[in-house]
Amino acid sequence: MNANYPLVEQREYGRPEKRGGLMKKRVMRDEGELPRLAPHHVRVFRVGAEYVEDHGQLHAEDPVVIGASSVTVVDRRIEVPVVVETRIPSAEAGDFTVRATFYCTVTDAKAVVRDGITDVEALLLSHLREVPGLTEDGSDQPIMNSAAVRERIDARLTAHHEMRPTVLSGLRARHGLVEVLTPAELAQHIAQLEKERWEQQQQQRREEREQQLALDRAEREAELELKREQIRFVREQRRERNRQQEAVDKELGRQDYETLRGGFDREAGAEQQKHDLTQRAEFNRFVRDQVQEDMKLLGANPLAADLSARHHGDITSDEYSKRVRGYDELQAERARLEREFQEKRAELDRQEERWKVEQKNQLESSTRAETLQRETAKAKEAARRWDVEHAEEVRQRDEDRQDKKQLLQDQHTWARQQLGAWTELTKQAFDRGLFDGQLSDPGAQINRVGDFSFERGPAQDGTAPSAVTNTPRVSIVQKSQDGGDAQLGDAEPDLGGTDSEGSLGH
Repeated sequence: MNANYPLVEQREYGRPEKRGGLMKKRVMRDEGELPRLAPHHVRVFRVGAEYVEDHGQLHAEDPVVIGASSVTVVDRRIEVPVVVETRIPSAEAGDFTVRATFYCTVTDAKAVVRDGITDVEALLLSHLREVPGLTEDGSDQPIMNSAAVRERIDARLTAHHEMRPTVLSGLRARHGLVEVLTPAELAQHIAQLEKERWEQQQQQRREEREQQLALDRAEREAELELKREQIRFVREQRRERNRQQEAVDKELGRQDYETLRGGFDREAGAEQQKHDLTQRAEFNRFVRDQVQEDMKLLGANPLAADLSARHHGDITSDEYSKRVRGYDELQAERARLEREFQEKRAELDRQEERWKVEQKNQLESSTRAETLQRETAKAKEAARRWDVEHAEEVRQRDEDRQDKKQLLQDQHTWARQQLGAWTELTKQAFDRGLFDGQLSDPGAQINRVGDFSFERGPAQDGTAPSAVTNTPRVSIVQKSQDGGDAQLGDAEPDLGGTDSEGSLGH
């Protein structure tokens, strides 16, 4: 997917300047400030709080372009695939990698620019993670059963998309292909992507080197051609000087000619030596450049070095085949070591996960033991408090019972004393003759003194008599004239009602 989807390009504008001739200046923008459009692109200008969509008709002098504060190029392609990945747990150590493909189409370019939809992949990933129950689809499946997990997730995403379609501002996203990869498949896929990326980089570097080599070769050829022209020019100058020198020699004579000829020969030898040294230096520099370029191209690749040596004839085809087989064996050994390393690393990861689970179980066991101990302590404390309260209640009940018993005894004692006083008082009344006017016999009057009765009212709880209602009553039972019983309660006794009771005690 294009990394700039759906916003291809964004530019911010300043104040427009006056452009044009000296007499016809007007406010406008430069044509270079308007981004170019592909057939499937549109421009969206922001003018104040409004957004204007342009399909390429607006020019630099248009009022919309002049008043715009920014411009955005939006990609309007249909069904652009966007791939998002997330992980869900499995029943074993390791996670499933869910790779879902959504096909996106821009329906409202102005809404996309207004709401700033720059990272579609992040929005779709958030929508994918919000699907209810997605993370539990692989929790009961082993790591190798990716096909069943893929069917579950595909069905869940299809149903969720039908009930709740993906809603993005100005975009329509359609659920497409779903892939579920195991860690091994994901690692293989990542390795394949890395390999393709590395091959693309190598191809790009190779093309750049070839272009640079061609450019350097052209420069060197141009330099050599310039050197040849300079050498031809120097030779022509020498020939001209030689012709001139020969003419001078003919005029000056043979002796002077020999002298001049020797100087010319020495100068020509020095020039020739200088020329030879220059060519050798150029050749050495060319060889060094070629070696440096070979090092850049070949690098540390032994197969490339062997292939270059074979092309140059330094080694035979059999030797090259042997080296290729050795290199393949080395690569196989390296792959085996890498595979063993990955397996050992996976085993260590599983052991670490197992250790984490054991630590978690131990922590939960210790927590449960502490909770049980605290609950037991609370139960013991509650039982102890109940025992203390029960003992206090029993003690209080015993004390109340003792108090009531003592009060009852005191009341009985007081009643006996009162009865004794009443009896004594009656005897004194008889002795003084207070009952002489009555028709009854004094002995019968004494016999009519009944026993002592003590009434107890019912307690409030129904178990013990109430202290409030425990009132002693002294009852003197008399035989009436008609043979019935007449009871005198707590009222004052009637001592005969005669005048003689006033003299009692005198």
